[in-house]
Amino acid sequence: MKRILSILCSALIITSMLVCLGGCGSKKDNGGKNGPDLSDATESVKFAAKLKMGWNLGNTLDATDSNDMESETSWGQPKATKELIQYVKKAGFTSIRIPVSWGNHTDKEYNIDKEWMARVKEVVDYAIDSKLYVIINSHHDCDYYYPTEEKYEKSEKYIKTVWTQIAETFKDYDEKLIFESMNEPRLKDTSKEWWFDQGDLEGMISIKCINKLNQAFVDTVRDSGGNNAKRYLMVPSNAASVENTLSGYFELPTDPANRLMVSVHAYKPYDFTMNYAGGYSKWDSEKAKELSFLDDLSEKFIKTGHGVVIGEFGATNKDNLDARVAWAKDFVGKAAKLGIPCFVWDNGATESGDENFGIINRAKLSFYFPELSDQMLACYK
Repeated sequence: MKRILSILCSALIITSMLVCLGGCGSKKDNGGKNGPDLSDATESVKFAAKLKMGWNLGNTLDATDSNDMESETSWGQPKATKELIQYVKKAGFTSIRIPVSWGNHTDKEYNIDKEWMARVKEVVDYAIDSKLYVIINSHHDCDYYYPTEEKYEKSEKYIKTVWTQIAETFKDYDEKLIFESMNEPRLKDTSKEWWFDQGDLEGMISIKCINKLNQAFVDTVRDSGGNNAKRYLMVPSNAASVENTLSGYFELPTDPANRLMVSVHAYKPYDFTMNYAGGYSKWDSEKAKELSFLDDLSEKFIKTGHGVVIGEFGATNKDNLDARVAWAKDFVGKAAKLGIPCFVWDNGATESGDENFGIINRAKLSFYFPELSDQMLACYK
């Protein structure tokens, strides 16, 4: 009897070990306890999930107040340093988005100033050397890629000319460098700049123009040689809004490399994250239902083989830190479980008010609200 019990116990121990090993393997396939099962996913979806938690170097290389090298600090932020980028990595961020405005650093033929290109490359190298995934784009250049039929030809010329030069500069960089075609292309300075009804004719045409500009971007990069033939690329819809991205008018470009990701900005819910005067400042489980758009993005794109990247998100400071932490847990936590990386917008502004999205004190290399950043980072562990 004792011998039989001993054999049974041994069998149970071995079975438990096998289950544990199987379970551990399953966790690895899921990308960690908070990640989805990506074992059958496309390369685009798997790659997007690798980006995890990202940070935006906002209001820096994207500033447009001047056309010289001083523009980097013209919006009140210090020059980007190697130490800052290393701090971002050490803090636990996997990725960085480096918004870049090019238009104010070009001549009439859209040739980019060599000194400006060199500075952008220097900052990109800080990030690559810190082993971060890096996104660079064309930011605040809306006047140069205006999505109307009347301005399409000029817009396409800008996209092709500027991205030819960027692609040439970075053609030998590996896949850790990602190109994003445009930032929030939209009907700037009109009543339809940020919102229009889905059946609106002008709005529909703008999305279709953006589709064509995205295709011009993909074709330009793919034809530029080096590693650009297989580089991961990001493309947005009108204003990079969730609604316009989910619109039936938005179509992804044709890409021979099948390495496209959808670029979306999601300051959501708007009344909590952006609407300072007329919104609300508290967060609870009922309001978390308003994050269902993440499921919609997953259904339309991830489940059909295309990675999704939340290139910008954030919640303005309303003297409601606890609520923002709770919101981040729900927002970023849900995105992480779907395999969607999130890049928090940081413009250095910290006072309570409109569009105050400060995250990192760049002078002191510390977090303004460590509880908030810690929560965001924890969602991808």
